[in-house]
Amino acid sequence: MLAWIRRLPTTLARVTTSTTYVPQIDGLRFLAIFSVLFYHAGTRGERFYKHPSDAEVVMAQYLPHGSLGVSLFFFISGYIIAYPFLSGRPPSLKHFFLRRLTRLEPPYIVAMLICFAALSVVPPPVEAPNFYFTQAPLWQSLIATLTYSHSLVFGEHPRLNPPAWSLEREVQFYILAPLILYIYGKIRVRGVRIIVGLVLTIVLLVLGEFVSDSRTGVLRNTLLAESYGFMLGIVACDYSVWKNVFAMPRKLIFDIGFVIGLIGILVTGALQFNLPFHFQLANSLFRGICVLLLFMAAARGTWSKTFLGLPWIAFVGGACYSIYLVHLPVIHAGAQVLSKFVVFGSLGEAWVISWALLIPVALMVGMLFYALIERPCMDPRWPEKAWHGAVQLIARPWFNRSAPET
Repeated sequence: MLAWIRRLPTTLARVTTSTTYVPQIDGLRFLAIFSVLFYHAGTRGERFYKHPSDAEVVMAQYLPHGSLGVSLFFFISGYIIAYPFLSGRPPSLKHFFLRRLTRLEPPYIVAMLICFAALSVVPPPVEAPNFYFTQAPLWQSLIATLTYSHSLVFGEHPRLNPPAWSLEREVQFYILAPLILYIYGKIRVRGVRIIVGLVLTIVLLVLGEFVSDSRTGVLRNTLLAESYGFMLGIVACDYSVWKNVFAMPRKLIFDIGFVIGLIGILVTGALQFNLPFHFQLANSLFRGICVLLLFMAAARGTWSKTFLGLPWIAFVGGACYSIYLVHLPVIHAGAQVLSKFVVFGSLGEAWVISWALLIPVALMVGMLFYALIERPCMDPRWPEKAWHGAVQLIARPWFNRSAPET
């Protein structure tokens, strides 16, 4: 049994057509998904803790928000999407969009249909504000979610699965990415291009904060509000390709940067809301710096690069899409069940018990979804294989029927 568990990261490793797979990038995904898990499990503990003191109410506001993990995800997306374009092997537009469609859509559709089916037959969830912010029928919410337009149409996170708001921004980026990278690549001098990219990242950050601070209007639910993270990933990728940073010598200074970046990004999550605009702007700028520190630690740290490249760390990070798709419904359902058997005595107890019980369950369900649904879709030829399999399955009875009797 233990031997089988040890082999899991190899047996169920991500299927990739790239010859330049870097496990540390999945290690960064591990950090991102765990920050989201800790936030959502912690908030469920808070919601089912019935009698917080005034001090605990104040303390609860400083649980680092899960959007810090989303910021890291957006950075990684910018990096990954930009790599083939900036490394001299740009894909055709047909291949680029077809790969996104066949790789990401099936798990997304399956997860949303499961949420729709479950919410259609079980009692409405309790202590779930996002579910009630939109009064649209579930079938309308499903259509908007499947078309990545829920936030644009209804102005709120998807009812079926609120974290899908970030995937709507991802799809907007995928649609625009080839054009963005084409224009970006027109600057032929790489050093100048990187400087221009950094300036553009800061401009987009300021613009995004203005859009987000408006609280009204459709722009706050578009890529514009989050675009600086993707742009920062593009610039980091350009620098990485130029200097081949993952092949450069390791240095302890980058491990120090890893610690500063990890603590700093948690601080930005704890101070995310109820700040004056200029402090919010500084907070987001500092978060971007922390993301770069984590990236450079993944590339050049001594123990931090080793840690982020560990098989189990990279394995869980590589399955982050599946975990992200299913974690909130699992955590919330688990919290509702837990509240029937456990009465929390303090906020700290609510957090610790929720983390200890709900996160492992969400991970197990997410990994199962990854193995059964997402990983098969990582094979670029899965549509062709599925078609041939279906044809053979349909044709076999006819061949058997026409076979001569003996």
